[in-house]
Amino acid sequence: MSFANLPLLWLFGGRNNIFLWATGWSFASFNIFHRHVARVATVQAIVHSILYVVMFIQTGKAWRGMSKTYVLWGILGTFVMILLLIASLDRIRVATYELFLIAHVVLSVLTLIACFYHTIVFEGNEYWKYLWPSVAIWVIDRFLRIVRLCYCNLHVSISNRRLVKVSASRMVYDETADVVRLEVTPGIPSLQPSPGQYYFLYQPFRLTGWESHPFTIGAWSYEIGDCTSLVPKSEGKPINSLDISHVPLLAGGASDRDYQGNSENGSPGEEELKLKLTFWVRPYDGWTKQLRQRCMSSPDKTSETTILLEGPYGETFPLWRYESVLIIVGGTGIASAVPYIQDHLRRSVEDWDGRLENEKTRVRDMELVWTTKQAAFIQDVSRRELKHALKREDFNASFYATRDSTASAEDPTDFGVDIQSGRPHLQSLIMSRACDACSAGTSLAILVCGPSRMADEARAATHLAMRQGYRSIKFVEESFMW
Repeated sequence: MSFANLPLLWLFGGRNNIFLWATGWSFASFNIFHRHVARVATVQAIVHSILYVVMFIQTGKAWRGMSKTYVLWGILGTFVMILLLIASLDRIRVATYELFLIAHVVLSVLTLIACFYHTIVFEGNEYWKYLWPSVAIWVIDRFLRIVRLCYCNLHVSISNRRLVKVSASRMVYDETADVVRLEVTPGIPSLQPSPGQYYFLYQPFRLTGWESHPFTIGAWSYEIGDCTSLVPKSEGKPINSLDISHVPLLAGGASDRDYQGNSENGSPGEEELKLKLTFWVRPYDGWTKQLRQRCMSSPDKTSETTILLEGPYGETFPLWRYESVLIIVGGTGIASAVPYIQDHLRRSVEDWDGRLENEKTRVRDMELVWTTKQAAFIQDVSRRELKHALKREDFNASFYATRDSTASAEDPTDFGVDIQSGRPHLQSLIMSRACDACSAGTSLAILVCGPSRMADEARAATHLAMRQGYRSIKFVEESFMW
C-alpha cells in the first residue's frame, strides 16, 4: 500500500504535474496533497515494518530474519522516509530551506533505491511496477524543467548579428523600501506574460546554482530602441494594443495617437524587441539575502548578474468578468495585484474581438488595499507601475504602512499618495464592499495575496458576508507554498 502511494507522491510534488493543467488548481493545493500522501505512505511503511518485526519475533528467528539484505534495505527505506517527514516540517523547512532542498532530493532518491532493493527478492520484480512510474515521473518533470529553462533563456536567431541571445538581468536594492527590484530580459522575446503567472529563478554561476526560487511577475513592458510603449509584433503587423504600463485614460487619447504614429513610421520595428519582466524580492535569509549583499557592494546599489527563468507557471483568474473588484495585498504580494490592475487598464481601451485574452473588461470599479512595512515601497510602485491607474476614476487605492508612514508623499507626476499608519480593518471593508455590490446587483471578486494572517482574516470576513446573504462574491487567494 505504501508503494502504491509513491507515484502520487512524486506526481503531486512536481512542477509539471499534468493535473495542474487539467484542474487549474494551484501548486500550493497539490503541495498539500503531496504532504498528506507522504504522511500516509510513511505511516504505512512504519506499520509494515513493525508487523514484520513482530512476525520474526514470534517465529523465533528475529535476528536471522532481520539480518537478511532485503530486510535491511526495507529498514533503511522506512528510516529515510521518517527522516524526510521530520525534515519537511514547516519550521525546519523555512529556517534552513537550502539544506532542506538538498536533503529532500537526496533522501527521496535513497528511498526509491531502498525500495527497489527491498523487493528484489520477489519473482518477476512484481512490486517494481509501483516504483518505475515514480522514476518516470521524476525524470519527465526534470526534463521539462530543462526544456522550460532553454525556452525562456536561449534564443537562436540567424538573421541577427548575435546568433545566440541569453537572458540578461539587472537588480537594484532600495534600502528605504528594503526591496530588491529585479528586472530580467528573457533570451526569447516572444514570451506572453499574463496575470497570475510566476517563474522559478536560478542564479547559475554560484556554488548552489541548482537552487530555484518562485516569484510572481510584478510587471512587464516591451522595449524597442528608446520606445517602451509598443507591444510585440504578430506576423509582421503591430498588435492593436498598448503596453499596459502606458495605457491612456480614454481610447483615442494623445497616447493612442502617438502609438499609432510610431507604428506607421516603421522605424521602431527595425530595432530589436526586448521584453522586460520585473520582480520584487524581499531579502530575508539565504539566496535573497545574497542578492541584497551583492547590490550593497556597489556604490549605486545596482548590480548586473545572470538570472535564468523557468516557467511560466500559474493560471490567470478572469477578474475582468466581475463588475466590482477588491484587491487586498500585503508586502511584496503587490506583485500579484499590479498585473491584474494593468490588465484592467488594457482591456478597458481595447475592442472585444471574441478571444479570451482580449475580452473587454466588465469591471466598473476596482479598489486596491495594500499594507506593507515601508512607505518608500508604496511610493516607488505608485510612481511607476500604478501611476496611470491612480489617475482613473474607476480605480481607488488605500495604502497602509506599519513601520513608517510619511503620510502624504508628493509625487512629481502631479498627484499625491496618501499613506495611512497601521493596518486596515478587513472585516468592515469586505462587508461594506459586499453590501454595495448587493445593493447595485453586481458581482464582486475579492483577490487576496499576503501573509497567512491577512489571508485568513479576509477569508473569514468573506465567509461572514456570504452567510449574511451576499452570495455573488468570489474569493480568490494568490499564494505559494513549498
